[in-house]
Amino acid sequence: MQKSFDNQLQKPNIYNHYLPYYESIQRQSVETFEEICENLSRLIQLQELQPGFPLWSSKLQQYISLYGFSFTKINHLKLINFYLSILSIENLNYVNGKICFDMLTQLTRKTRLITRDDLTIDWKLLYRWAKNVLYNHDESYSLIAMPKNIENSFLCCVRSCRPYFSGMATQEILDEFRPCLCPFDTVCGDVMGYWDMFLPVHLPPEIH
Repeated sequence: MQKSFDNQLQKPNIYNHYLPYYESIQRQSVETFEEICENLSRLIQLQELQPGFPLWSSKLQQYISLYGFSFTKINHLKLINFYLSILSIENLNYVNGKICFDMLTQLTRKTRLITRDDLTIDWKLLYRWAKNVLYNHDESYSLIAMPKNIENSFLCCVRSCRPYFSGMATQEILDEFRPCLCPFDTVCGDVMGYWDMFLPVHLPPEIH
C-alpha cells in the first residue's frame, strides 16, 4: 500500500529512503503538506493575503527542500495554478509578486514531471508583469520600492514557464510587437528584449 502511494508522488527526495526513520518522515510529510495546502486555500477563501501568503509560501519552499516533490501530479498542478491566479490579482504588490515568481520557478523547473498536455500558461500574464518589473520608471523616482532581486526572479520564472505557453503563443507574440519594429526608434531594442524573453524556442517540433 505504501509503495503504491509512493508511486503516485511526483519526485520525492530519494535520500529520505535511506534514513532509519523513513516511515515517520513519510507521515510527517503528508501532514505538513496537508497543513500547507489548507492554509493556502484559506487565503483565497478569506481574500486576505497578508500575513499568511508569505508565511505558507515559505513553508512550501522548505517542504520541497526537505521532501522534494512529494505530492501527486494533481496537487502539483493545483499549486502552479494557485500561484498563477495570485499573479493575476490586480494591483498585487511586488513582494507577493516576487514570491509567486520564485514559487513558479521551483514548481515548473522539472518539465518531465508536468507536460504541455497537463498545463498551459498564458504568456500575456507574464508580459504584464514584465512591463511593471523591468520597465517601471517609478522606482527611479523613488515612488515605489522593489524587492531585492525581483528582476532575476521574474526572468527565471519566465524561463521556466515558457515551455508551457500555448501553441499559438509564438504567433501572438510576433503580432504583438511587429508594429514596433522600427529600426530608427529606441523601442525596437525593447522589442528584441521581449522576444528574447518570451518566444518559446523549446516547443515540440510539430508546433514550430
